[in-house]
Amino acid sequence: MAGGKMRKEKPKASNRAPSNHYQGGISFHKSKGQHILKNPLLVDSIVQKAGIKSTDVILEIGPGTGNLTKKLLEAGKEVIAVELDSRM
Repeated sequence: MAGGKMRKEKPKASNRAPSNHYQGGISFHKSKGQHILKNPLLVDSIVQKAGIKSTDVILEIGPGTGNLTKKLLEAGKEVIAVELDSRM
């Protein structure tokens, strides 16, 4: 089409890569909101921006592999971590 917009076709479901992410032999489901924090600078930034005091008790939902949990333990008094995925 001269002067028109080209339309890019979306890949069919069978051509798409599965929405799973693998780490240490465990399959993570991004469609269920499972994301693993691997970048230590990002983890440090999250903890810093949270403004946690040494007397704070922290509730962490979905701690996964515990990368953020470790830093939260260093920053606060206590961490209560709730994980529904029994593989974690």
